[in-house]
Amino acid sequence: MSGIDKRTYNPNSYFTSLDPQARRYTSKKINKHGTTSTSRPVKRINYSLADLEAKLYTSRPDGDANNISGQDDRKGKNSNSFEERYTPQELLQSNRRFMELNTENLSDLPNVPTLLSDLTSVPRDRIESTTKPISQTSDGLSALVGGASFGKEHSKYGHGWVLKPETLREVQLSYKSTKLPKPKRKNTNRIVALKKVLSSKRNLHSFLDSALLNMMDKNVIYHNVYNKRYFKVLPLITTCSICGGYDSISSCVNCGSKICSISCFKLHNETRCRNR
Repeated sequence: MSGIDKRTYNPNSYFTSLDPQARRYTSKKINKHGTTSTSRPVKRINYSLADLEAKLYTSRPDGDANNISGQDDRKGKNSNSFEERYTPQELLQSNRRFMELNTENLSDLPNVPTLLSDLTSVPRDRIESTTKPISQTSDGLSALVGGASFGKEHSKYGHGWVLKPETLREVQLSYKSTKLPKPKRKNTNRIVALKKVLSSKRNLHSFLDSALLNMMDKNVIYHNVYNKRYFKVLPLITTCSICGGYDSISSCVNCGSKICSISCFKLHNETRCRNR
């Protein structure tokens, strides 16, 4: 590829292709004698951004007399001064709205009429009587948060009332996902699952009689308690409150629960002891 000629280079000019011979237009025609195809090089089109912008902003578009007259009317209206197009009350309302939107702390909105009175030399009583705050306009302050309404809440710092945006219920109900929720993976660690079961302060035999006990918890209990033949008579005999054993039974000095070994004592202190 040849280099750029700085003498003829124009940065505002662009081309559809650097090499017109590399791009060819091929057309196929089907007739009764067969299929004929013709090929020709694509013509390179040169255009200048500066010329396009000049035509866009300086030339008046073609149209009927009504469009031209309407454009002339709008041009004449725009040529008027800003004060002539709006009334003093509308200008005052616009200034108040701008200052309220420009206020960072919403609790300072009641002070906007005083600040506007100092800037415009208009009495505050006149500002409050002829203009409305942004919360009472047609769109209201909810336009700032996409349509959410505002409620009053007492400030915890003792500075009066503050405006708190309220979340609309329609925001949560506007879209329902068809994707099923991801199932929670239950912890299958035997020690962690056993501690979770025992931390509920329920007796061991009550879990076996409960209809709410799922198969996972049942498997955890049956695999960790080795004296399963005593399940039916647990309320009648003295057994360990942790493992169900009946040898070397001792009591916890804090709560009085029955414990048979040091491992059960440690697990009891972590999960079951009521006075720890």
